[in-house]
Amino acid sequence: MNTDGMATAPLTRADSKALTRTRILEAARRVFERQGFHGSSLDQVAREAGFTKGAVYSAFDSKADLFLTLLADRATERQQTWEAMSKRASTPEAFVVEAMEHFGASVAEEREWWAAVIEFATFVARDEALRLRYAEHHDATRAALSRTMEDWSERTGKPLAMEPRALATTCLALGNGLTLEWLLAPDEVPRSLYVEANTALHRGAQA
Repeated sequence: MNTDGMATAPLTRADSKALTRTRILEAARRVFERQGFHGSSLDQVAREAGFTKGAVYSAFDSKADLFLTLLADRATERQQTWEAMSKRASTPEAFVVEAMEHFGASVAEEREWWAAVIEFATFVARDEALRLRYAEHHDATRAALSRTMEDWSERTGKPLAMEPRALATTCLALGNGLTLEWLLAPDEVPRSLYVEANTALHRGAQA
């Protein structure tokens, strides 16, 4: 029965599997935020989600597989957000400002998540197979940002001083570096610094 007292159709096997996957991912994120990547286990994720460990393993191969899936989902959301921001921005700089205000707010509001992301990045750097998987969605983010920069260059008729992918890589590195600095010394990295630093980079790239 639903809230109106009407009978509802039973979930299909595919729907049930998708719902289980979603609940596991939601639980995994909470556990990773509380415990960090290294401090978490699949047992903890299973308890948090209300499933058995076997149910978790039926959906994901490992703890790293879980984290990579969370990262990939976030990367897709970020690319969609950038695309929407780019479409409504009046100038390239307006896009940079809105994107960095959004990113800075995300870091400030999700400190434990970003701490886990930094921790995981250093972990996968030592495992070639995991690094390659991580690189897939990270490169998708780089490519999306690169396309946005190329699009703005064409729309404004202003050539970029750097190759678009190299510029996108520099922007990502700047954001990641500022996030690490914020985690270590938050007083040195106000949210506004994300905007100021990336605006300066953008202006230099169009010089």
